[in-house]
Amino acid sequence: MISPPLVKYILTAARRDKIMMTLLLMIVLGACLSVFLGASAVVEQGQFSLVFASGGLRYLGVAGIVLFVTFYMRRSFEHKEVEFLLSRPLSRMTFLFSHAAAFILLAVLTAVAVVLPVLIAGAPSASGLLVWGASIAVEYAIMAVAALFFSMVLSSAAGSALATLGLYVLSRLIGTLLGIASVATDNVLIRMLGKIMDVISVVVPRLDLMGQTSWLVYGVEGSSGIGLLEQAGRYAQAMVAHLGVAGFVCVQGIAFIALLIAASAFDFARRRF
Repeated sequence: MISPPLVKYILTAARRDKIMMTLLLMIVLGACLSVFLGASAVVEQGQFSLVFASGGLRYLGVAGIVLFVTFYMRRSFEHKEVEFLLSRPLSRMTFLFSHAAAFILLAVLTAVAVVLPVLIAGAPSASGLLVWGASIAVEYAIMAVAALFFSMVLSSAAGSALATLGLYVLSRLIGTLLGIASVATDNVLIRMLGKIMDVISVVVPRLDLMGQTSWLVYGVEGSSGIGLLEQAGRYAQAMVAHLGVAGFVCVQGIAFIALLIAASAFDFARRRF
């Protein structure tokens, strides 16, 4: 179901794309800026550099992946590359799965490019860096497949990018929203909205519980595991309690990537060219 030549073609396009080249340059500049800002701290300069580097480079990686996937896919549709490839002995599902595999691989490579400067910027906990890097790779993979889905559904590259980034922001803020909704109140509307947020938290990736900077400084165990709040959602608490941090990251990644690919396949199979 996956075509290696097509995957190689997509990775080659990414290597030559200006967005990805700019992303790599921004990662290098961001790492240098983080070291400079950390050096200005009076105490714990290494920890400050880790915080600045991990936080800033994480957002840069997401932006680069989303922009590349959305603009690449819309450009393929507009230049009739999709129709040309489908006229070859290549099924629609092979086309879709090959693109998803290439984008996931690209997301992992971007995560590696982000982890290396973080490793150089300070002296992170070894176990914390491993779990942090793995969770960032899963996060990027989810966002890459989400960008693929929105690029299939929406006809605008800018609209697809904004929709994907909107999903990312919601995924990062969902824990805070649940915490606000869980505050005891007599307002019926607020309680109803709290119930709605509980439902939304099940169908939205819990990226607020992944890639925590405290893991780099104190390690996963030293920072109280995944740093779960009481208001973080019952289903998320149960998953972490039974699966642990690594299991939570892996299961969430597999579940949401599979869901997004299935939704993309459903839309792509019904599309007429």
